[in-house]
Amino acid sequence: MKRLFVLLLLIGLAFTGQARAGVYNPRLFTLDNGMRVVVLPNHRAPVILHMVWYKVGAADEPDGVSGVAHVLEHLMFKGTPKHPDGAFSRILAQNGGQENAFTGYDYTGYYQIVASDRLGLVMELEADRMTNLVLSEQDFQTERAVVLEERNQRTANSPAARLSEQAARHLYP
Repeated sequence: MKRLFVLLLLIGLAFTGQARAGVYNPRLFTLDNGMRVVVLPNHRAPVILHMVWYKVGAADEPDGVSGVAHVLEHLMFKGTPKHPDGAFSRILAQNGGQENAFTGYDYTGYYQIVASDRLGLVMELEADRMTNLVLSEQDFQTERAVVLEERNQRTANSPAARLSEQAARHLYP
């Protein structure tokens, strides 16, 4: 009886994957500037998740230096001549949006969730900070301190986090 249950469960899971595959029909294309775009249409709700991923992360940092990719992730929120420090987040919030960013070993990503009719706004904001970001030494030092504190909070009292850092150091020399 137990084997029959497991078999039926596995068959059900197999069909679930096929059903979901039809919901997301990805369209891929490359812009003239080399940027690759993936569009996953999903019309179940009138919202969009807009993401920009950069192929750069902790693995790209020089030996003996860590946290640079994470600091740069933070600095991307600092502003441009058109959208000064804080404007990006304020504009998104005024339009009912949410945002965040994340850094991994070989990527850095930024995302926004907004009503689907705000997609153009989000794309304009991302394009602006992609090409016109303004940084200062003070910005760098401030965000460096924030990232160091984030790291301390995550790892200081967490043996698992320290083990993960050690493993990553050996896996990604």
